[in-house]
Amino acid sequence: MLGLDDNDSARFVYLGVLLVLLLGSIGFGRSRSGTSFRYLGVWLLVAVALVAIYAYRAPVLRFAAPVIQELVPSRVMEVTGAEGERELVVTRGGDGHFRLDGEANGASVSFLVDTGASTTALTFEDAAKSGVNVDALAFNRPVQTANGTTFYAGATLDSLAIGPYRLSSVPVAVMPNGAMDTSLLGMSTIDRFSSWRIEGDKMVLVP
Repeated sequence: MLGLDDNDSARFVYLGVLLVLLLGSIGFGRSRSGTSFRYLGVWLLVAVALVAIYAYRAPVLRFAAPVIQELVPSRVMEVTGAEGERELVVTRGGDGHFRLDGEANGASVSFLVDTGASTTALTFEDAAKSGVNVDALAFNRPVQTANGTTFYAGATLDSLAIGPYRLSSVPVAVMPNGAMDTSLLGMSTIDRFSSWRIEGDKMVLVP
């Protein structure tokens, strides 16, 4: 729910209900006897509403996802498909590209989705931020870019998280300093999903 897995969502709702009941009990104790039951009833209704939202989180998220994605296009939303399967949805940005926020070795990295790129590539800065020892890399592998031939280095991320979906041992290309402005999410990573598709302004990844 909103990027949380089922266990985290359950804990969130459980703590929310406990907080509601705690606040309700405080209000119950401080209220005059004539109004105390009315306040307690209100707090109980709030607790029931939280439980109901969690129980019906799938349709709620299907309704809320487009609103959230309009506000934050790069946010990866986890929704439940019509047949109950989990899907990750990314919204096309105003520049016509799909961009998403991921975590490389726990560090936040913004990716441009490039289905024409065979490999996921990190900028020099993002690689360093992700804990890659860039000083020990050998930039000796040629690749053609818009600016001509550039030499990149190979590396492997321990983990790459896209929304709640986490990949392990992810090979990446590290570009030399200044060679690229934005890290690219290429097909070497996209193909590790069960399937993917583009529906209008939405890119859907199926874990």
